Amino acid sequence: MKSFLIVILTFFALLSGCATQPKQDLYSEIGGSATLSKVFGLAINRIYNDPVLGPHFEGVPKSHLREMLTEQTCALIGGPCEYTGKSMQEAHQERDVTAAEFYRLVEHVQQAMRLIGLTYEQENRILAALAPLKKDIIYQGI
Repeated sequence: MKSFLIVILTFFALLSGCATQPKQDLYSEIGGSATLSKVFGLAINRIYNDPVLGPHFEGVPKSHLREMLTEQTCALIGGPCEYTGKSMQEAHQERDVTAAEFYRLVEHVQQAMRLIGLTYEQENRILAALAPLKKDIIYQGI
């Protein structure tokens, strides 16, 4: 009986230790900016080759877009980055992006996240951080 009690107390001690450990932030959990850069590198290649989306990015260097997306996402998911690019409204005001085109781009980013091995939970957390930007990206008719 005494050994059973020790096992139970040890079990609860281990559980309480797990509960008090802080959860790693998403930025660190996925591998930081290096992982984000890989995601956006893959996604951008797909986006630029997409016959519907590619024309929206004419004149935008891939390397610049990759850097800005990495920096912005890093900042949005708890990383140490500070986004230094244009506001989403300013960057997209002349591009007339439709909601369908926005979702098409999101699909390319999702595919890239899956290809590099992010979990669905990580993917969803990243997309949730990016989702509020939609209102400033799609065409507003202004």
